[in-house]
Amino acid sequence: MEKQKILIVDDSEMNRDLLIDILEDQYDIVEAENGAEAVAILLQQRTDFSLLLLDIMMPEMDGFEVSTCINKNHWNDTFAVIMISADDSPANIKRAYDLGAFDYISRPFDSTIVQRRISNTMFLYARQQRLEEIIAEQFYEQEKNNKLMIAILSHIVEFRNGESGLHILHVNIITKYLLKQLVQRTDKYPLSKSDITLISTASSLHDIGKISISDTILNKPGRLTAEEFEVMKTHSAIGGKILMELPMEQQKAPLVKVAFEICRWHHERYDGNGYPDGLKGEEIPIAAQVVALADVYDALISKRCYKNAYSHDEALKMILDGQCGAFNPVLLLCLQEISDTLKHELTFASSEKETNDIQNMRSKIDYDRLFSREKYTILSHKKRHLQLLYIDSLTNVFNRRYYDEHFQGTDDIQAMAVIDVDDFKYINDNYGHDVGDIILQSIAQTVLSCVRKTDAVIRYGGDEFVIIFFSMPQEIFEKKLERIRHSVDSLIIDGHPELHMSVSIGGAYGSGTAEKLFKVADNMMYQSKKQKNQVTLCLLNEMLGSADSI
Repeated sequence: MEKQKILIVDDSEMNRDLLIDILEDQYDIVEAENGAEAVAILLQQRTDFSLLLLDIMMPEMDGFEVSTCINKNHWNDTFAVIMISADDSPANIKRAYDLGAFDYISRPFDSTIVQRRISNTMFLYARQQRLEEIIAEQFYEQEKNNKLMIAILSHIVEFRNGESGLHILHVNIITKYLLKQLVQRTDKYPLSKSDITLISTASSLHDIGKISISDTILNKPGRLTAEEFEVMKTHSAIGGKILMELPMEQQKAPLVKVAFEICRWHHERYDGNGYPDGLKGEEIPIAAQVVALADVYDALISKRCYKNAYSHDEALKMILDGQCGAFNPVLLLCLQEISDTLKHELTFASSEKETNDIQNMRSKIDYDRLFSREKYTILSHKKRHLQLLYIDSLTNVFNRRYYDEHFQGTDDIQAMAVIDVDDFKYINDNYGHDVGDIILQSIAQTVLSCVRKTDAVIRYGGDEFVIIFFSMPQEIFEKKLERIRHSVDSLIIDGHPELHMSVSIGGAYGSGTAEKLFKVADNMMYQSKKQKNQVTLCLLNEMLGSADSI
């Protein structure tokens, strides 16, 4: 069994030697003679250590300064810290514990006490970490289930309303971007990242009260009569009532509280001319204000049974001109500032209208993709052999060998994309290769879900993927790449909801050899890498080497 590793940080060589004599039979020991050296070691290998024995009084950087650095960088999520010192004054001990030390050992050292303190610390720290992991997993599962149930409920309403279901998604996206811009623009509304997530999630329930509205009114193709409109207006109050009739302990949940505000007041207007309560200005909760604006904006740009869709620019002008009621002036500024982003994001969040122009596809690709997704437990010897030969064992997509043997020298490829995972080294260094593997698997499956069965997804090496496209219109190619970027950007990694993933994508469009397309796409990927989470495209038929960021 591999020994646990301890970093001993002490400016006294004699003290380090004493501790090594006590511990070296049970643990692997690494030494640092001052705090600065310890920080340098931790920058490179912090995940290797289970424990840090940290002297307080040292030159260059003392133990308290090292502890402050550890806390600032959140390094103590992988190891425990025990402070060591000849000074066992209450002030020193208190400060050590305040800075996150797990224990405090006074000099001179007693070998039995040192061994027992260290073994107990490691045991308790491991148990604490496991409990935190369990709590985090439970919280993540609960959040995931909450979002799933909200999605189901909201889509029931959408289904009854004869809509595509995209309204829910669009309102969520618009709400998120409006809130982020609002926080940047003013400190009047002190919203944290978790607040923004909470409000965005709750926005999906804004129209749940429509479940009580009859189909004849809900799906009427023409303008509603005055009486019908009064019935329609009741959906906001009914939505709030539905939530307030939940059991008392559920009503107190933050998600329910915010959802209630949104449901009941997302039709209120800043000048007091909304409904159901005629609230005015800041009487309207900010969550309801933001969702109200998001709801109107998407309603304008979406086709309904009673109207055609307006363009993004037309919708923006109608809102700013006051044709849709009064809104918070600060939110209107935010909407203007993010209008280009929304136009872009909502376009690619919508369902893609795929073309059927995929004939003349080489049968071997279809065949290989077919056997790589084989669901039967019994495969022919040949197919099993091909799987071992051409399928990446980690991600279950094609491997580099498949690319080299099937595409090198090919001259009938329509387009190619090169994808690189942003900040992947940081993730491996700070979260470990196991988490890195999970991320690669998640991204590979996400990419597969965004492309056709006739497109070839290849793990080219490390965190780099290649996609080969045949018979694909340029417009669809652009949308495909942006859809992949957006889908990865929205990924939630099991067990690590705090991780935000993104990819940099380079695309080359235009018939040519695999070698030529790869070279261009790879170059475009490095262009995207400069800003990260970008797609950069080169149209070979127009001008080789020119790039348009999309």
